[in-house]
Amino acid sequence: MFGTKEQCSVCQKEIQPNEEVWTRMKYPSKRGMTEIKAFLHQEAQFVCMDCFEKTKK
Repeated sequence: MFGTKEQCSVCQKEIQPNEEVWTRMKYPSKRGMTEIKAFLHQEAQFVCMDCFEKTKK
């Protein structure tokens, strides 16, 4: 998990720090504190804005 880079699930482009992305994930069933990057790495699919704009049309 350390040093892994997130990728767009459509085009496989590496997600850069501070890049705006869309995520697809299920709403968590439990409450609690968590480290957000680790949670998103395990539970979410990322879509870069370029791919999102293409699929939105």
